[in-house]
Amino acid sequence: MKLTTGQTYWDKTAKPTSSFPSLEKNTSTDILIVGGGMSGTLAAFKLASAGKKVTVIDRAEVGKGSSSANTGLLQYASDTMLSEFVDKIGEDDAVLFYRMCLESMDELTKIASTLPETTGYRLRDSIFYASTPNDGDKLKREYSYLKKHDFPVEYLDHQKLVEEYGIDKPAALRTWHDAEVNPYQFIQALTAENLKMGVTYFEHTAVDMDSLTENAIMSESGAHISFDSIIIATGYSKLYSELNGKAQMNQTFAIATTPIDGELWKDQVMVWETKKPYLYFRTAPGGRMIAGGLDEESSDLYDDPSVIQRKGQEILDEIKEMFPHIDVEIEDAWNSLFGISKDGLPFMGRSPHQDNVYYLLGFEGNGTCYSMAGATIIQDLLEGTPNPYAHIVRPSR
Repeated sequence: MKLTTGQTYWDKTAKPTSSFPSLEKNTSTDILIVGGGMSGTLAAFKLASAGKKVTVIDRAEVGKGSSSANTGLLQYASDTMLSEFVDKIGEDDAVLFYRMCLESMDELTKIASTLPETTGYRLRDSIFYASTPNDGDKLKREYSYLKKHDFPVEYLDHQKLVEEYGIDKPAALRTWHDAEVNPYQFIQALTAENLKMGVTYFEHTAVDMDSLTENAIMSESGAHISFDSIIIATGYSKLYSELNGKAQMNQTFAIATTPIDGELWKDQVMVWETKKPYLYFRTAPGGRMIAGGLDEESSDLYDDPSVIQRKGQEILDEIKEMFPHIDVEIEDAWNSLFGISKDGLPFMGRSPHQDNVYYLLGFEGNGTCYSMAGATIIQDLLEGTPNPYAHIVRPSR
């Protein structure tokens, strides 16, 4: 399945850490991770740090799948608001889920502090604004729940939002513990650390999921891979049968602009909105802006560059309405797939059908944060350690 079309930006900013061979002969490992994107890379880091023998395989190249289309906004807040989760799954689990995300953001920040600065990892505040006056009431309710449970949040009324950030919208929430990242560089830097810990990588190695048995799987080229446990971290490349009726594929659009001099907006905050589908944007090194939106309920990506460019221009025009002083043009524009779940939660944990098969699928728009959380959950499950969040995101729910 094609995951992205058009020209992505991040993979132009760095060379791969290494090129890896394809798997040509039988092999064995403690943990087999299928997928070398953000999810697989974080899982490999966590498990290798715990002393596990880990092998990562990718059907293409490490970090070149969905991760290269990631816009790199990392937030503890989900596409589904805490107050909405309260209505869906109850207040206790809703708060636990948001607590999981906040802890995962802090862990990502800790990991990033050990990596080269070239990963572009920077702590950033987020501005979540009400798209319409009616959404202002939703934000007030959301603020009350976040504040009640001590999440880092501030309510900005219209006047304060305009005065501080120049955003003429009804109201907004400011959150922190959030960050921006160059996802491709982050994956490459973390891959280098994984190699130091003995993680084995194979690229251009696809597996036949239908060949999966209790402790082995076959590559499409005929190599036999035996394992104690397998982690499926294939992103949006496949909807597995365990997810039937629980998830679907959508497509989204994103842009990277040409660089400009000066400050784009105050504090380089990351900005998103309550409307669905929503507009979101952030700054990037060199005075660039990264933005996305215009999600569609379709898994058929556009191949026509003019269509992708037109969609990208719609995104840019909407931002220019908010910040008329910005004079930039699109440098890169792309169209990519992403998965959404019916309940707004990712799928992370043990397969309902085989105890040593684990899914690490960060569905919804907060994939990197979810991937960090899922890597920890799976590590705990493998070690028999109780995890307070595992029941909320289990694939069998």
